[in-house]
Amino acid sequence: MTTPTRRLAHLISASSPSDLPPHVVHEAKRSILNWLGAALGGCRDESVHLALSALSEFTGPPHATVIGRATRVDALNAALVNGISSNILDFDDCHARVVVHPAASIACALLALSQTRPVRGIDFLHALVLGVEVECRLLDPRTAQYKFAWSPTTTVAGMGAAAACARALRLTEQQIAWALGIAATQASGLRETGGSMSKALNAGHSAHCGLSAALLAARGFTGSESALEGVNGFIVAFGDPGDMEALVDAWGSNWHIELNTYKAFPCGIVTHPAIDACLELHRQGIRPAEIASVQLTVHPVAVRLTGRENPAAPLEAKLSVAHCAAAALTRGKVTVREFDPDAIADPQVSRLRRATRAAINEAYAIDEAQVEVTLADGRTIRKHVDHPVGSLERPLSDGQLEEKLRALSEGVLTDAQVNALIAAVWSLDRAENADVLADACQALR
Repeated sequence: MTTPTRRLAHLISASSPSDLPPHVVHEAKRSILNWLGAALGGCRDESVHLALSALSEFTGPPHATVIGRATRVDALNAALVNGISSNILDFDDCHARVVVHPAASIACALLALSQTRPVRGIDFLHALVLGVEVECRLLDPRTAQYKFAWSPTTTVAGMGAAAACARALRLTEQQIAWALGIAATQASGLRETGGSMSKALNAGHSAHCGLSAALLAARGFTGSESALEGVNGFIVAFGDPGDMEALVDAWGSNWHIELNTYKAFPCGIVTHPAIDACLELHRQGIRPAEIASVQLTVHPVAVRLTGRENPAAPLEAKLSVAHCAAAALTRGKVTVREFDPDAIADPQVSRLRRATRAAINEAYAIDEAQVEVTLADGRTIRKHVDHPVGSLERPLSDGQLEEKLRALSEGVLTDAQVNALIAAVWSLDRAENADVLADACQALR
């Protein structure tokens, strides 16, 4: 009897770029544009410096670009380091339904692969779509209910990257099944890493894991063909199995990448509704000196993931809904700079953060929030947000994604390089080799 893992491998193997409707190809380009912006913004972070320093003496032939740098390293380490860059700012994409950051690990693995093997642009896009599909189907609540402690992005991203790289390499169905199994046995990632550099390392590990799994399978290295659904397989290890048919059901009728969203703010996605509400209050003229207290009402997961009341460092502040709200109310914007140490220590931000409390409402959607501000004169002002900017209901436009990339690449690439990179993304489906992306995002120094 054919296993679900093997059936999934068959669907991946049989898929063709011609199966993708034009709007799906376009969404894949939007995902790449957003991913590159996040990676360029994070490429000079201390975490990337440390990773490159620690690994430099162990790298192989310098085939692959380190995004936003003049440095080149071997493909596996490039996938790992670029994965860190892509996630460290918490500015990467987020799937609207299963709350996973789908693109970074897959795209980093494919980018490195495209510099060692010829990968047409349309095949890069097709592979990205397939990788996202695998990730999201594994995280579908119908497939399984996972333990909360496991990071959803990193437990499935290695298999998404493996599927993408295996398809880009045109592996056989058998080899793809092995690649999925090899990636599954490397799967890891803890939510407890939130607030540390290891949260971004998870994304890098997944890219490295997926690429290595595909390369091993290509040489005949075997993996379990029931690695996903087996009695001692991935799903049992990470959660409680559901309906395995969800892994393959209605394949190709819709594509999960259509539900991808792109952040307007560089912090945990569950903080965004509260940020949006606070920014609107600031636009209405409410100023921090007037505010006595702030009451947030949010979805339970927002408190569970971002309930830090007194973050001490930038990576912690990104996962503090209290800090995000205080920064928005004080500064009227939430950019990368609102998570710098001076912003965390800002007396007005600090005072509002201490005056902010978060309550949960089980009936709220995960992208819903209400902010109630009590002023010093006793007046109360409320703002309710059903869906924040950047959500499916209020998506960033192509132009806004371009501007996001431009802002994040400031000081890393020249204006001419940014223009060339944006043009390369929009024309990727016509490129003979996807390594044009790597060339366009390599810094001159």
